[in-house]
Amino acid sequence: MATPTKTIYSTSDGFNVGQFRFGKHGQNTGSTAQIVHDGDTVNVFPFLNFGSRFLGVDAPEKSFTFPNSDDFVSIENQKWKDFFSNNQWQNPNLPNKLKQHLATRINPQQANVAINHAFHEDKATKGLEKMIADDLLESGKTKDEFLFFSSFGYEILDGYGRLLCYLYSEMSNFTPPRAKLSYNEQLLIEGLVTPYFIFPNIQPFLKGSPFKKEEVTPVKFWQNIRNASKLQKARTGYKNARISKKGVFTEGNELIIYPFELRFLGRGKSADRYVIDLSKDDGTNKKIFKPENYFEIPNEEDRLFLPEQYVPLFRENGWRFI
Repeated sequence: MATPTKTIYSTSDGFNVGQFRFGKHGQNTGSTAQIVHDGDTVNVFPFLNFGSRFLGVDAPEKSFTFPNSDDFVSIENQKWKDFFSNNQWQNPNLPNKLKQHLATRINPQQANVAINHAFHEDKATKGLEKMIADDLLESGKTKDEFLFFSSFGYEILDGYGRLLCYLYSEMSNFTPPRAKLSYNEQLLIEGLVTPYFIFPNIQPFLKGSPFKKEEVTPVKFWQNIRNASKLQKARTGYKNARISKKGVFTEGNELIIYPFELRFLGRGKSADRYVIDLSKDDGTNKKIFKPENYFEIPNEEDRLFLPEQYVPLFRENGWRFI
């Protein structure tokens, strides 16, 4: 097995595992007695990196597992160019309606999908690098002194052991201390990434449990959506990027397929998350789109994705599926 580079990581057989050292006691490594809090709690210290997956956004892929292999292949590789230009993406798991929709966009006569995706990946990566570098320079701190602040949604880790978060430059980095928008929000405002809102991680700092019956009834659900300030600002920021033709909306070189589409096509599968149309907030809307019908909600910022495991919860509380 390769030497791990992350504190928490996924093994080849699908298990999430991690490695830690003895926890700290003050500035020093604690003794056995100092790290054992009680009979079922031990303080441990991460000595490797954590991956942080930004909530609410989806950036174009730099590389992805190529179909029928375990190899991560750069999107710029000829394999991906052929995959999209020779109709290899049309797998048997795609419903006809979705296949027809994708075929109108994945048109080899108009553009090379892989080259287009790689172009926007590079823009997003360099854009995030600049945001962090600018904050570091403005702070006047060294890399060892600079702090990130994370706020989490309902779930803290994804299936790959990455932290699910909004990532900020810590307020105390600056003199006087001041708050800045998260990098998630900044990327959406610049149109460098696409929105990817997934229940129950709608935004951090929402009070209450998203799984209580009263929270999932249509009336209460839409009330929570209206009160989700970060969600609403993110939607507006991305909408403005569309109007300004920034980032993925660059005129003449718009992003052809969404990152999540590249992933399910690369896996030889279809879309697998149900979708709620956030633009239909009349307080009583009970409609949930089946996964293959996500494109019937035309604007990305209006899609709230619902993983399949939560479908029974919504079905039992008055929602209907179309």
